[in-house]
Order: sequence, then C-alpha cells, then structure tokens
Amino acid sequence: MHDTQQWITDGGIETALVDRLGQDLPEFAAFVLLDSAEGRRALREYYAPFIELADASDLPIVLDTPTWRANPDWGELLGADDARLERINEDAAAFVREVADEIAPDAEVVVNGCVGPRSDEFEAERRMTAEEAQRYHAPQVAALAAAGADRITAVTVLDAAEGIGVARAAMALRVPAFVSFTVGGDGRLADGSSLSEAIAEADAATGGGIEGYLVNCAHPSEVAEGLRDGSAALSRIAGFRLNAAREGDDGPGDEPTAFAAGVLALRALAPNARVFGGCCGTDAPHLDALAGLLRGTPASSR
Repeated sequence: MHDTQQWITDGGIETALVDRLGQDLPEFAAFVLLDSAEGRRALREYYAPFIELADASDLPIVLDTPTWRANPDWGELLGADDARLERINEDAAAFVREVADEIAPDAEVVVNGCVGPRSDEFEAERRMTAEEAQRYHAPQVAALAAAGADRITAVTVLDAAEGIGVARAAMALRVPAFVSFTVGGDGRLADGSSLSEAIAEADAATGGGIEGYLVNCAHPSEVAEGLRDGSAALSRIAGFRLNAAREGDDGPGDEPTAFAAGVLALRALAPNARVFGGCCGTDAPHLDALAGLLRGTPASSR
C-alpha cells in the first residue's frame, strides 16, 4: 500500500449476509456459503456493492475473505475437517479475486486473507502462547497464501500472543502480515492491555515485521478511548474496521453519515491510519458515506 493512499474496505460480512441477504450462518460462519451455488450467489451479492463503490469512487479497496471462522476449532463444530478447511480457505481467496475481477477489472483491489481467533471468549488459562498460535493458525495462513491472498490479517485479536502467532505464520511464507485488535468499552483488549502495549509487544516479538495494525469490531467511541494515551506505538496503526453500535447496545447503531464521521475522526489520534471500513452492523451505505468523506463529496452527489 502507498503510504499516503487512503483505502476503503467492505463492511460487516456476517451481519450483512444475515440482515441484507437473509442467509443462515451456523456459528456465524460465512464460509459455509461457499458450498452451494445459492450461497455463492449471496456472497457475490454481498461483495458487489463495495467493489462497485470502489470503482466509482476511484478508491482502492481491501476485501476480506469469508474465512473468519475457517480454523480447526470452529471447523469441528461445523463438520469441516483439516482437508476441507484447506479447500475452503483456498476457495475463499480465489472466489473473492474472481468476483472483484468480474465486477471491476480495473479497480485496485487487495484480497485480504482473514484469520479469525481460535475463540471469541477470553479465558486466561486457555490462551495460547505465540508459538502455539503460530502452529494452530499456520495451515489456514498457508492455504490463503497458496490461493493468492495479497496479505494476511489476524482479525478480532484478543491478545498480542495470538496476533504474533498469525503474523509469524504469514511472515514465514513472505506474505505481508497485519494484526487487527478488538477492544471493549474501556478501549482495552480482553486481557486488559492497552492498544499501545499490545502493539509494542507484537513489534518486539516479530522484529517489527508486522506491516501495520488495525482495530476492528468496536464502535469508534470505544476505539477513541484506547487511543488517548498518545503513545508512539500508536503511529503503527494502519486503519479501522468498526461497528455501527456500541458494545451492548441494541438496534442498528449509528446511521451511515454519523458512523463515517466517527471513523474518520480517529485520524486525529492515529494520523498514519489509511484503511477505513466497517465491521458488525455496517453495510454498503456506511461505506458509501465513508467514501464520500474521503473523496470530499457527499454520497448523494456520486
């Protein structure tokens, strides 16, 4: 990515598939849709408006693969063994590339291999070391890389160790590695560390080999809490993929214009952020509003 180039992303894939496209996602796993023609059509319908927006706005876009749940623990719950998970991850990366090339062959697209956490719940006694996390996530990383993912991102990371493990697995294959932490209402990771502490730990453990850090699956106001310490480590934050609603809030959350303004306001606290997009509760209208602010044109005028 160019240092000064601003990028958009897709939105909250799982919530959009359920809310906009009426899909049933067991264990909140989008990868199951790759198994049927109907599911693949739904995935294409999910990605299409974001790719079209990037093309129309002349903004490059980062598209996540639908593989947040495509690891062994979640695969076991969904009846997917290791061999099937390998095929799923390879198929997912190839599918996203094919859809982007079909819809907007001239758009600048990065296919991001999305690697979700082993568990959504933080139980200190069950957390992995960085070495364990590398061994656990390496097969998924390898499958995504083999299918041509441009980069790998550990997503909704709960502590530095798991992010380090995913990053090391990608770095071993010479694939650019990013780590995206998630924070609670207090702006801290699930293990109690601050964003700056987690970034410093991950950088130290990887020799600064991680390309950049993001924050996802939190509301802009919650992320702002985590950015207020002004640490130099926060200069490593490359972007945000955020939720429309605050933690614990019911309903759809911020409407698109307010959401977009909240996301871009974070640039004052993380001036090197260049990637802006959505997570839970966001869809094409939220990204349309973000693109409009990035381009300096209201969404309605495009």
